[in-house]
Amino acid sequence: MGLTSALNTAVFGISFNQRQIDVTASNIANADTAGYSKKTVSANAYFDGDGNVAGIVTNEISRIINEEIQSDYFNSLADTNYGKQIAAFTDRLDDIFGTIGDQSSLSALAGELTGALSSLVNQPGNYAAQQEVVAAADAMARELNTSYQQIADLRQEADEALARQTETVNSLLSNIESIDAAIRDATQAGVSSSEMEDERDRLVEQLSGYLDLNVSKTTTNTLFIQTKNGQPLFSDGEAATLAFQSTNRLGADQQGNAIVATTAGGAQFDIVPAGASGRDRTTGTGLMVATMELRDDVLIEAQKQLDTIAAELSLAFSNVTQASTAATVGPDTGFDLPVSGLQSGNTINLEYTDSAGQSQTITLMAVSDPTLLPLANTATTNPNDTVVGIDISSGTPATYITNIIAALGTAAPDLQVSNDGSDNLRILGDSTTVPNATTVESLSANITPSATTDQGLGLSIFVDQRNGTETFTDAPENGGQRVGYANGISVNPALLADSSLLVDYQTTPAANSENDPARAQYLLNALTNETAYFDPEAGMGSSSSPFQGTVLDYINQTVAYQGNQAADAKTYSDSKEALTLNLAVRYEESYSVNLDAEMAFLVQLENAYSANARVMQTINDLMQELLNVVR
Repeated sequence: MGLTSALNTAVFGISFNQRQIDVTASNIANADTAGYSKKTVSANAYFDGDGNVAGIVTNEISRIINEEIQSDYFNSLADTNYGKQIAAFTDRLDDIFGTIGDQSSLSALAGELTGALSSLVNQPGNYAAQQEVVAAADAMARELNTSYQQIADLRQEADEALARQTETVNSLLSNIESIDAAIRDATQAGVSSSEMEDERDRLVEQLSGYLDLNVSKTTTNTLFIQTKNGQPLFSDGEAATLAFQSTNRLGADQQGNAIVATTAGGAQFDIVPAGASGRDRTTGTGLMVATMELRDDVLIEAQKQLDTIAAELSLAFSNVTQASTAATVGPDTGFDLPVSGLQSGNTINLEYTDSAGQSQTITLMAVSDPTLLPLANTATTNPNDTVVGIDISSGTPATYITNIIAALGTAAPDLQVSNDGSDNLRILGDSTTVPNATTVESLSANITPSATTDQGLGLSIFVDQRNGTETFTDAPENGGQRVGYANGISVNPALLADSSLLVDYQTTPAANSENDPARAQYLLNALTNETAYFDPEAGMGSSSSPFQGTVLDYINQTVAYQGNQAADAKTYSDSKEALTLNLAVRYEESYSVNLDAEMAFLVQLENAYSANARVMQTINDLMQELLNVVR
């Protein structure tokens, strides 16, 4: 190696060392700066034809970071934020429903109503006992009203949160667009962009908490960001713009608006489609997915549970079974059934054995709006029946029967259906069908009385007061009377004015005794003994296997369901948070500055700088000696 080559090596060494010292000093200075990654200088040496060092390029500053751990950490943020949001809201939801042991819970209030009815059975003529039932019913109705409104407020809160989240995501995407452009320009100019890449990583980290993202880098060191289902949020250096219109007031069972993204090219797509559930994971996870799932799924389901409680409680107390009478015409037998008391939502239940020897169950449901026909089998909660809608808009029993004849002519052609001549429905088997005679096993109707007396033991303890005072019949018109009913359920004003209606059920031909426990016992049995199927859309059971039990059972099951849901959400949230914390520690360890190591490295660099300086000094001395010899 000649003196010139040695001098070049020393000069380049000093230049490299000075550059590395500057970078190391910056590492030390920024050791406590959030998101700052350790930097190092990459040196590229160039050699001449004789193998001597001709130059060293030290402009390339590299970040020390584990991109695999970084990706895992960013991906985990969506799950963690999703879990936290679901857990926070379901915990509040659990507080609304209370616990089975909580004295203010729906379960406890239902227990108080049961106890009050039991006391009334033992002393029906006691005014205080009657008032206790009215007070317990009123407390139950008010709790349903309050709980429903609290859940409605939670839905509104979630909707407003989506508006704020949309603004934040737009801001993050805009900032990513700006910093990404600067990184692209720096990369093309051969200038270090490491500091800007740190800033971009911090922005992507924040964005990853809102949506489940797929993030990749292009050959120009810019980003390509997609949602989990492949929709572009950031592409070719341009960010999509998100738009969301919050709803002033979300109605019962009303889903809110979707979040719409518009790309720079004008294409539009839903970030999280309205009504999409994060539970199926097609849209991934993240804070926005969780918030929309809460608004349009979890909280609507909770409202449906309250509506189901209110509806089934009302129907259990009010509805009575209209029995049929046996009828025989020649060799054929069946039943005659009065139909004049039918109201929209009431049903006629028919059981028969068809000509193939198969047992069949048909539920005829009354509707006052014929445009709803035909009804789906899901119109009732019974998984084993065939539902047939019948038009009662005429208000004339004879027309009801005409409509039933037409409907059953298609649904049950093996039966003989007619008007008995007194505007009662007559359904007979047919002894002539082959290979077997058709037989009618039972025929009855489930009727909501239109008066408080002389129509059976049932009593409309609760009424619908959303539009004045209306009897609750579970009518399917206008989206269904039970939708939002928990917000309007109230104790019947007639009962508030006269608590003796809890006992007095008959005025003709003679009034029943004031100490007659029949109605009180009927109401108690309706709450504690009579079983029914419950709406599977409220979250418990399925269409093929809905929850079956008493009203009291369903109330207790609902309270337990909410408690379990909150516990499961917390478990999920805790597990995801633990994973994220673990990844966060590993991620930070991969890029953070170790002060001790950097200080030791700085000493090495200073020694190397001094060594190169001594080499230069020695070469200088040799050059002087050489010049002196020449002179």
